[in-house]
Amino acid sequence: LDIIDTPEFLAEVTRKSGLLRQKLEGLVAAHPDVFAEIRGVGLMLGVICRVPCADVVAAGYAQNVLTVPAADNVIRLLPPLTITDAEIDDAIARLDRAAASLKS
Repeated sequence: LDIIDTPEFLAEVTRKSGLLRQKLEGLVAAHPDVFAEIRGVGLMLGVICRVPCADVVAAGYAQNVLTVPAADNVIRLLPPLTITDAEIDDAIARLDRAAASLKS
C-alpha cells in the first residue's frame, strides 16, 4: 500500500489509463462494426460491442487476450496497475486481430 499510495505511482497509472483509452478509441474507430464505444474510469474499462460480447470474448481467447463479458453487451478489460506500455500495445494488437477475425 505504501507504493500504491505514492504520487508517482498514481501518476503513472493515470498516464497508462489515458494511453489505453486512446488506443481503445482507435480500435473502435478501426472496427466500428464490432465495437461501439469505451466506458469506464482509469484502467477499469469496458468496450460496448455491436456484436455479441461472447463472440468478442471467444475471439480474444483465440488471440490469447483475456476479457470478461459484462452486462449491456460489454467486454471488461481489467489490466494490472503495473501494466507496461508494451503490454498495452500487445493487448491492442491482439484485440485488433480478434475484431478482424469476427468480420471474416
